[in-house]
Amino acid sequence: APAFLLLGLSHLLQPRLWVRFFELVKQTGMAAVIIPIYTLPIGLVLVVGHNVWAWEWSLFLTLAGWLMTIKCAFYLLIPAAADSMLSKNRLAKSARSFQIVGAIMAFFGGVLTWQAWT
Repeated sequence: APAFLLLGLSHLLQPRLWVRFFELVKQTGMAAVIIPIYTLPIGLVLVVGHNVWAWEWSLFLTLAGWLMTIKCAFYLLIPAAADSMLSKNRLAKSARSFQIVGAIMAFFGGVLTWQAWT
């Protein structure tokens, strides 16, 4: 939960940094490896450590873990998909999109962090 809070705040407050990061990842032609290097471990930790399908706030962690793991598996098995996504996805090029995603991540991360520590 704190990781989602921190990453969400980073997306919200530094959106141009994230736009630039994904521009650089796209230029390498190695998005199918770079993205899973960072995302797959987090997804797998969530799937293994928090695979709880109950209708409560923490369902966000379970869904996020599975979605990250599936996305990474897809990128690793079909590498062209990652580069294609970065090329065609206008949202990955928009600072405003990173701010919106960051606000959502920070909200859920904040709620879950609060619940875990109170």
